[in-house]
Amino acid sequence: MADDILKIFSEPTAGWFAETFGKATKVQEEAWPAIAAGKPVLVSAPTGTGKTLSAFLVFIDRLSTLAREERLEEKLYLIYVSPLKSLAGDIRENLRRPLDGIEREEGQQEITVAIRTGDTPQKDRQRMVKHPPHILIISPESLYLMLTSRSGQGIVKTAEAVIIDELHALIDTKRGAHLMLSIARLDRLCGRNLQRIGLSATIEPLELSAEYLSPEPVVICAPAMEKKVLIEVVGTTPANGRRKDPVWEELGMAVYQKCLDCRSVIAFSEGRRYAEKLAYYVNLLGGDGFARVHHGSLSKEQRAEVEQDLREGRLRLLCATSSMELGIDVGEIDQVLQIGCPRTVSSTMQRLGRAGHNPGSVSVMYMYPRTAPESVYCGMTAEIARLGGVEHTKPPRLCLDVLAQHLVSMAAGDGYSVDDVMDILCRAYSFRDVTREDVKGVLRMLAGDYEHGREIPVRPRVIYDRIHERVTGDAYSRMLAVAAGGTIPDKGLYAAKTEEGVKLGELDEEFVYESQIGDKFVLGSFAWKIVSQDRDTVVVTQVPAEGARLPFWKGETRGRTLRTSLAFGRLFRELGKAAEAGDDPTGGDSQSSENGQPVSGSDALTGTLTRLGLDGAAACNAASFLRRQIVVTGGLPDDRTIVVERFRDHTGSNQVMVHALFGRRVNAPLSLLLQHTARQLCGIDIGCVDEEDGFLLYPYGDDVLPEGLLFKIEEGQARSVLEAALPLTPLFNMTFRYNAARALMMGMKRNGRQPLWMQRLKSTEMLSSLINEPGHPLIRETKRECLEDQWDIDGVIKILGDIRAGLITVREVCVDVPSPMSLPFQWQAEAAEMYEYSPVTQGIREAVYEELKQTDMIKPQAEELARVQARKKLPEDEDQLHSLLMMEGDLIAGELPVPVEWLKNLAERELVSYMEPGIWIAAEHREEYELALLEGNEEAAMHIVRRMLYYRGGQNREAVSERYFFPEGMAECILEKLTAEALVVEDDGIFYHAKLYDRARRASIKGMRLEAVTQPPAHYAALAAERAFAAAPGEEQLRRAVEQICGRTYPVKFWESVFFARRVKNYTEAMLDKLLAQGDYFWQMKPDGTLAFYRYEDIDWEAPISGISEELEGDEKLLYQELMRRGASFLKFLTEVPKQDSAQEVLLKLAEKGLVCADSFVPVRQWQNREKVKKATARQRVNARVMALSAGRWDIVRPVKKRTMEEWLDLFLKEAAVLCKETYRKACDPCMDSAYVLSAGGTDEAKQEPEAMTWRKALDVLRIWEYTGKVRRGYYVSGMSGAQFIRKEDYESVTAALKQPDDEVVWLNAADPAQIWGKALEQPEDRSFMNLPGTAVAFRQGRTAAVMERQGKVLRFFEEEGMEAVLSDFVRCFQRKLLFPEQKRLILKEYPENAGELLKKAGFIREMQDYVLYR
Repeated sequence: MADDILKIFSEPTAGWFAETFGKATKVQEEAWPAIAAGKPVLVSAPTGTGKTLSAFLVFIDRLSTLAREERLEEKLYLIYVSPLKSLAGDIRENLRRPLDGIEREEGQQEITVAIRTGDTPQKDRQRMVKHPPHILIISPESLYLMLTSRSGQGIVKTAEAVIIDELHALIDTKRGAHLMLSIARLDRLCGRNLQRIGLSATIEPLELSAEYLSPEPVVICAPAMEKKVLIEVVGTTPANGRRKDPVWEELGMAVYQKCLDCRSVIAFSEGRRYAEKLAYYVNLLGGDGFARVHHGSLSKEQRAEVEQDLREGRLRLLCATSSMELGIDVGEIDQVLQIGCPRTVSSTMQRLGRAGHNPGSVSVMYMYPRTAPESVYCGMTAEIARLGGVEHTKPPRLCLDVLAQHLVSMAAGDGYSVDDVMDILCRAYSFRDVTREDVKGVLRMLAGDYEHGREIPVRPRVIYDRIHERVTGDAYSRMLAVAAGGTIPDKGLYAAKTEEGVKLGELDEEFVYESQIGDKFVLGSFAWKIVSQDRDTVVVTQVPAEGARLPFWKGETRGRTLRTSLAFGRLFRELGKAAEAGDDPTGGDSQSSENGQPVSGSDALTGTLTRLGLDGAAACNAASFLRRQIVVTGGLPDDRTIVVERFRDHTGSNQVMVHALFGRRVNAPLSLLLQHTARQLCGIDIGCVDEEDGFLLYPYGDDVLPEGLLFKIEEGQARSVLEAALPLTPLFNMTFRYNAARALMMGMKRNGRQPLWMQRLKSTEMLSSLINEPGHPLIRETKRECLEDQWDIDGVIKILGDIRAGLITVREVCVDVPSPMSLPFQWQAEAAEMYEYSPVTQGIREAVYEELKQTDMIKPQAEELARVQARKKLPEDEDQLHSLLMMEGDLIAGELPVPVEWLKNLAERELVSYMEPGIWIAAEHREEYELALLEGNEEAAMHIVRRMLYYRGGQNREAVSERYFFPEGMAECILEKLTAEALVVEDDGIFYHAKLYDRARRASIKGMRLEAVTQPPAHYAALAAERAFAAAPGEEQLRRAVEQICGRTYPVKFWESVFFARRVKNYTEAMLDKLLAQGDYFWQMKPDGTLAFYRYEDIDWEAPISGISEELEGDEKLLYQELMRRGASFLKFLTEVPKQDSAQEVLLKLAEKGLVCADSFVPVRQWQNREKVKKATARQRVNARVMALSAGRWDIVRPVKKRTMEEWLDLFLKEAAVLCKETYRKACDPCMDSAYVLSAGGTDEAKQEPEAMTWRKALDVLRIWEYTGKVRRGYYVSGMSGAQFIRKEDYESVTAALKQPDDEVVWLNAADPAQIWGKALEQPEDRSFMNLPGTAVAFRQGRTAAVMERQGKVLRFFEEEGMEAVLSDFVRCFQRKLLFPEQKRLILKEYPENAGELLKKAGFIREMQDYVLYR
């Protein structure tokens, strides 16, 4: 048979094959005759069975024959589509063997092969245009680009056949749909149906795959080929003594030892991070370079280098992801390892085929599970793979986003009609259900109709003649199709490059945001340090691996199919039965081991696991895990059983874990249905975490989900409920973003990388504007993709039906401790709640909008209104004028400087119409204008007027009425209604479109920001120091100081020695006691030795204070309860209450805990001096007790009302003058423990409340205030964050002070809040000092001129001029107790060499080597 099959080839080809391979494989024997006959052929066979040659050899023989006969033309004959760019080089090398090996006659023309991918150099592309190759190896995206350009079309239009490699990797993706539509377009371009040949690994169902490949009948070549496979699951046990990462250290050791006996090994991991992690731990044992990494985030050069090293035997271990699944040729692989459980059975088969690549050899894989649950799933995956149970493929349908992209690409050529499109679509499987109305809807979207209806002036992607159903393009269409084409979503990744500019790979945006310059990370198995970064690139340099962290990449994967999940469920049922046999006291049914000896019931579970391929250690781990699960829940879930597990988590909240082995495609929508049912029946909102094997439901608060909830889901309404709830899910938002980008509706990237947050923001704005238009192609496609491709709604309905019919049992159990299978879900739930990105609820949005409505907002400036209404671009030809009329509505002759002939020509083409009263309109709008102008339809008239105000600018009532000849009063009525609906704004009798008016307002605000002049940071430091002092009598200064800093916690000693001493003229202790006795303020201490003042009027008299006394014991409890009963009391009336200690000591202990206070500061001073009092004389102790008795009344500390963000910001603005991120955080720090922020009692929940004080939330309020004119934003101070705000009433004075600070010398304690160097401002390196209470700092115009450190022992100068005045001012401040008030003298031991005379002049006395200053 082998000899007969070779007869279809010419003698040279047959001879070469027989000499090289001997005989053909089964798949080659079946494929060659069908391919030679010109039929479409699907070749499906395992890796290493000769598929590539089965497709190529017929064409190589045909081209060789033409060359011998001198009939081989310089044109393209065959296109080979490879889904991976990295495969292209391997394919060309594989082609070289027959091309070089087949005997050629002397002078025979050579068959040329070329590659066209995104990596192909420009010179090679240009050469291809002049000299087309005979065989072209191309990626799907490059084929699309060639169809978009005229030069590319000229190359591919002569093709006769197309080979699609790795069809299984494309068939159920939009990338595959995109490729098949390109091939359908290629058929039309070539003027004939090209022969299509699909090459695939094992794929099911074959008939569907054949139908997908070609609309003509396909010959399926999938012979039963016995491929021997061996899969073993190897368990590992973390070794003692390794504590950093015991699981991965042991995995690294196991993999390293496996590599020692082999020449080349590939270890697959589920994710790029894990591949990097494995290589890191193996290299710790084998040295740098023993293991290398291969994944999609490495540069092509890095991947090619690794592939070459593996191919040539220089690399022992390659740690890879799915990037190595497809047919990259890396030579003979001795061993394939799998770390963790593969996501699909198909990928297991692909990876397995990497070892034993040649026909007839055994493919061996060793799986290394990381956890006990993974041991179970590895065994199940291995078993299904042995049985050949690959997932059934399901090609996506409609794919309106992909269709939109191709429609733009086609428009970039000679244009087309809707009929042309329909002819093409019937030749691409995914688009067979697309109707003519669907195509027209997509064209309307691309032409901008949906946006233009809402006055969103988007540029049309295509020029669409709706009357004649013709489509053409312009330069923008071509640019968009080329720059934004393809189906792989843009993830906003950063490029990682060396300092020499060599690209290493790509990094996730969120990982980069969490990293800083100097951080080390691992990429490609080597460690790198971040040197710098810009908006697109992270520049790195290589460093030792110690201390380097692993990067992460966010990825999205589809869930397991229901068919595979049910197969897993059946295996779980077998394991459950085996476990039951082990628990049966009679031993259950006897089983036999491999050696024929009977196995006891207790070993039945382990035996079943062993038959799945688990070794002893893995089987032991898995059996232990399953038994623990059975003990907790009474059994295992399986394909016929759902286990609902109820328990309380560590916070006491009720949680429900639904163990359902139906895969994520079913579990995700099923959990959404349960959430909806709980809300409908019980009014309970619940959170959810879903996974392949179940989902966790967690009510917020103390709610309890009712039992039997699965039976209360209305099966018939499931689909409609899911469709309605879908837009609320993150899945919908993400899918919409990808679809909008694929449909070319997100525009083009400009200036390199488009950040992911910007993409999200842009798509969210687009989604919010379209969500109420269910017929919009993007909304339809997103819903379809979620419901059909991401979810399995039919599967959900089937499961619900089986539950109601009793075919699936639902068993509910209540447990005290969560089961092992539920623990990962708990961790995910905690992470989901912890890291949720500050969600803005609808209530918050409505409150903000309401505030904006009720506030007088800034009026836009006249020049800004004129600017936003100015036209930026005029139409350049007739078609663009028609597009303008479609977008902007009507046009009066002479209103735009365009030739009148254009309008006449368009009228002859029936694309525009002329209507009285003298307006030109697009023919498509005629019906709407007749309704408005002839029949007086108010809704149509409102739309016309609204659009006119947007594109023609503000108009008064008379102008609107005159333009459209409205009946009397109609223009007024329309404008009033538009104003009432906030679509139009009236300003001095002129009506403006609300969007334009708002845009002009924002531009005015921006202009006001630009008015700000940026000043040096020293000027702001001077302003902050100056604002600390108030010109007023001493008592008033004290009151203002306390009022200013109310609610801030500082060390007890700070208040009188630092804060009041500097701010209050001739401050004395009696002044503070007098102020407190007036009853306007009270103090509260904290156990950490800090204290804060609060206003008496802020006490929340309705807040409960119960529960605190229960935590007290003995005298403290007695005295606290007595104060609660009596109220404010003098000490002398409380002396009898304590049983053991004195009342004074007990009150000081309660004060230290923050539970009581007095209306004087005496107790605080005594608490400060408690150690001194213990060592004092008897007379001094008596005096202290007498003073305590006269210290005023004692009372309990009551809770105060919490301050709102607005109140805090108002306070911070007054205090800081310029509020930005740095000054806000400086002001916030002492407030974090304040009673104005924390709830009474300082509970755990209370300590979470400061999250409400984030700068992000403050910025939301400040932006509203800017809009309403309460604050002005600008960049006022250099060296601080860009968003800086000043109160409107302070603007003139603050900017003037920043411009010209006072030249006076100011001395401050370094710890004083008014000293901002090292707090809000970064200290200059040559003027740095420690912000400690023992340091005093001198400022001149905000610059640090001198510092006195270590309680006056060390003096440093930073400036030479004016030091005499600086020292004189210091002496004045010291002698007036403004600095170091507790010291009677200063002994200066270290000072500048030239400072002696200056110190003497200032008042210091020389004593030996020191200078002394007496008070």
